[in-house]
Amino acid sequence: MKVAVYLPDTTPYSMKHCAWNIMSVLQEKHHITFTTFTSLNELPLSDIDIYWDPRCGGGIAPALAFRKIKKPLVLTVHGMAMFTLPLNTFYFTFQQKISGQIKRWKERLKWKLMEPHIAHVMTVSEYTKSELTSSVDFPAKKVTAFWNGINHEKFKPATEKKDTAPYFLTVISYQKKKNFERLLEAYKKLDEATRPRLMAIVKPYESKEPIKGLEIINSNLTENQIIDYYQQALGLVFVSLHEGFGLPIAEAMACGVPVITSNTTSCKEIAADAALLVNPTSISEITNAMQKLTSDVKLQQELSQKGMERAKQFNWENTADQFYKILSAALKS
Repeated sequence: MKVAVYLPDTTPYSMKHCAWNIMSVLQEKHHITFTTFTSLNELPLSDIDIYWDPRCGGGIAPALAFRKIKKPLVLTVHGMAMFTLPLNTFYFTFQQKISGQIKRWKERLKWKLMEPHIAHVMTVSEYTKSELTSSVDFPAKKVTAFWNGINHEKFKPATEKKDTAPYFLTVISYQKKKNFERLLEAYKKLDEATRPRLMAIVKPYESKEPIKGLEIINSNLTENQIIDYYQQALGLVFVSLHEGFGLPIAEAMACGVPVITSNTTSCKEIAADAALLVNPTSISEITNAMQKLTSDVKLQQELSQKGMERAKQFNWENTADQFYKILSAALKS
């Protein structure tokens, strides 16, 4: 089987990460040949069995250029936030909201135009599947949900804890939907004299005010450096307004780190009962959860154990096996 994969240079790292891990397993296990291309002007049209666009996120439809191919097209959809979050999450003036609504209409039309050309869609959670089918009326029979994975050889508890001051950790790319400003407001409500530090791996972001205990990390980190931050943390605070999957939740759990996350979108699906769930629009709920986790050692241990058990559900071999079924079925369609 020969699969052409659309991965332009602008593809977000999280989507590339998902595609690379799936390709790695399928190359080794099923001997699939993958050919990546970065421009639709260089769309390979010969010696290809299936096309895969693994970077449909935010509600953006696949490119109309794919209509000219004569072989099956499969997608990975990471989320539909454009359609399921209120316009005022992204747009603030009346003119901006009008532009946002027009963008929604255009993307909904593109989904309608592309649907006959799409053999099947993988979504990274059941929540994202429900978003796709409800927001653009995409047929459910052409959608299969299965979770992203984790490399458990890398993401695992520390062999020993360093003798460092305790800290909360958040790992996000800076977007309005990531809810970083509310997290900062919640953190400031903790007792300044006793609160743990807040280590925020967030790019691109420049601190707008000095907050005692806050450390912004917006430099490029290696995967091993990020894992080290996870392993030594008191807890992960990941209170996004919208996630299609929420990889930091699973990564932190695999490292044995307690998690505070949102009780909405896919966050609650991924966390299940292995995290403290909060209303992400409630600053007081976020503050109370951080305070509770700080002061309750038994709770820390309980969430650490539950999280490690939950994280076993997420592995790339399972994800790749499910995706192989999609590719095989598309090839026969």
